[in-house]
Amino acid sequence: MGRVIAFSEFYDYYDEVAQTTGFFNGALIDTNILISLSYEIKNDHEDTADFFDSIAACKTRYFATVNTKAEFIEFHRRLILTENLLDAVDQHSQWRISTRARAAIHSNWAVVRARQATQGSDPIFGDLQLKTIKKTFSAHKHSGNTGWLTLCSDFIGGKISDVERLLAARGVEYLSQHDSLCQSLFMRKVDWPDAAAMIEHTGLSVSDAMILNAFQCSRCSFLFSADFDIGYATLSDSAMKDVIMPDTIAREYRHFHFKPS
Repeated sequence: MGRVIAFSEFYDYYDEVAQTTGFFNGALIDTNILISLSYEIKNDHEDTADFFDSIAACKTRYFATVNTKAEFIEFHRRLILTENLLDAVDQHSQWRISTRARAAIHSNWAVVRARQATQGSDPIFGDLQLKTIKKTFSAHKHSGNTGWLTLCSDFIGGKISDVERLLAARGVEYLSQHDSLCQSLFMRKVDWPDAAAMIEHTGLSVSDAMILNAFQCSRCSFLFSADFDIGYATLSDSAMKDVIMPDTIAREYRHFHFKPS
């Protein structure tokens, strides 16, 4: 079966696999790791950043698939809107917000904070909450209140490109089988039936299955992830390549009895 390698074990593991035939010093980075590196109030930001700083000498090339890139941008879209909507209902805000919209922002924020307190989730509006808030605004200025389209123009105008530049600043390259420049980075075609089989095997999400499948088909030697399901799928299948995970996640698999008794 594939293995889950803890961050603290990576250097010894790297020395081992770097000697193997066909070794390619490249790694896919899962969305949760990219977010931890870019979102400083994330609980594991410091540990993740320290780990990647510590392995800089390995000179590993880092890659993101279309799925990880999309999920990374989506997270920051919600983050940007959350921060700006909260600023918009501040008593000193320049924006004139309707009573209905103001109430929606406050009530949904209360739900976010309650979930953060009980589950440790990120203090960010979910997509459904943002849609609920959006429906309380007129599209354009109405009755003296600012319209949603104006807010979006000011809140996120030009900032999606800034988010993409965060990946470039970390040296993260784009990996796609449809990009002619990436063809040499794949061992075989990334095919949907393989991803579907992963889903059927462990109940993996579609997004996670597509990331794992891209990793399996690529020449990359490593996948850095903090997703429990990614590690679970790896340990459950003897054909999987190894995954590198934070120590706190790697320790969670000790009692699941993956090896046949």
